[in-house]
Amino acid sequence: MSYSAPCSPACWTASRGHCGRALAEVLAAPGTPAFRPLCREPLDVLLARESDTGVLDAVLRTATRSTGPELRFLVHRTGLLPVRAPEGAARFDRAPVDPAHHVPGFAAAVADWSAEAPREWAVVVGPGARRTIEDLTGAGTPG
Repeated sequence: MSYSAPCSPACWTASRGHCGRALAEVLAAPGTPAFRPLCREPLDVLLARESDTGVLDAVLRTATRSTGPELRFLVHRTGLLPVRAPEGAARFDRAPVDPAHHVPGFAAAVADWSAEAPREWAVVVGPGARRTIEDLTGAGTPG
């Protein structure tokens, strides 16, 4: 009988549905400065293998509670992953819309990131999200 520790990659990749989303929410949570490095590697492993768009949505939703470089990193990294799933790109194009409406400063942050690095963010901020962000911030995002 083989044993997988609760935090082993075998456990992470076997996580689907509610379990995968719950794990993603814990690993992407802002936490304390001491907590973040402990979660980075398991989150990287989870994201490297994950294709469930529900799990990726959970990472994005949880990431919006972060600030600064961590928020930018998680939004960008998560936005690059949905291409693995057939409906992923279209679904992720809608994913930033909810936080853009409900998380103070999120739309402005995405608009700033898009303006600073248009090519890098054009892949992440699709046409629907771009229109929403432009409407909410009153600024155009390149792309």
